[in-house]
Amino acid sequence: MLTDRQQDTYKFIVDYFDEHGRAPLLSEVAHGIGLSSQGSVHNYIQALVNEGLIERSVGRSRGLRLLGRESANEPLSVTLPMMGRIAAGRLIEAVPDESEIDLGGMFSGKDRFVLKVNGESMIDKGIMDGDYVVIQSQQTAKHGDIVVALVDGYDATLKTLLKNTDQTITLMPANSEFKPVTLSADRLAIQGVVVGQLRTYP
Repeated sequence: MLTDRQQDTYKFIVDYFDEHGRAPLLSEVAHGIGLSSQGSVHNYIQALVNEGLIERSVGRSRGLRLLGRESANEPLSVTLPMMGRIAAGRLIEAVPDESEIDLGGMFSGKDRFVLKVNGESMIDKGIMDGDYVVIQSQQTAKHGDIVVALVDGYDATLKTLLKNTDQTITLMPANSEFKPVTLSADRLAIQGVVVGQLRTYP
C-alpha cells in the first residue's frame, strides 16, 4: 500500500511522462508535489521502486523509468495536425489541409501545429521554401518573433514581427527581394509563433 504522498509522487511522474515523453528531475518532482526537500522525494521514489512501479538508474539525470507502461518506456510518438500551407512571399489565403506529421517528442507541446512554408521571403532566417515550421498557437508575440500573422482576417503570412513606436506593426521579410509590410495593429491577428523547424532532403 502506498501512502498518499507516494501516490502523489507516482501520479506526478506518470503525468510528466505523458506530457513530456521523458522522466522528471528530482527537483521537478519536488516542485510538482509541493515539497522543498528533495530528500523526501528520494524516499518516495525509493518506495515506488520497492513496489515495482518504477526503475531508477543511479547517477543518471532523468534516470526514472516507468514499469508496465509501454508508452512511457519508449520514445514518445507525437503527431501534430498539419493545418495547411503558409505564404512566405506575397500575402495569400491559408489553404486548409487534413494531413498530419509525426514529430516524436522533440517538438511536441500543448497547442502546437505544423505549417509548410511556401515561398522564399524568410530565407535569410534559414527558413526555406518547403520547410516545415512548428507553431505555438497564441494570440500575442514579442518584438522580433517570427509569427504567423493573419491580415484583415483573410491573408496569412510568415514574417518577423516588428512593433513600431507609432502603434503600427511591420511584417519584415528576411529576403531583400521582398518589401516589408507596415499596417495598423488592428488589421493584424497573431495566430502563433515559430518554435521549431523541420526540413527534409531528397
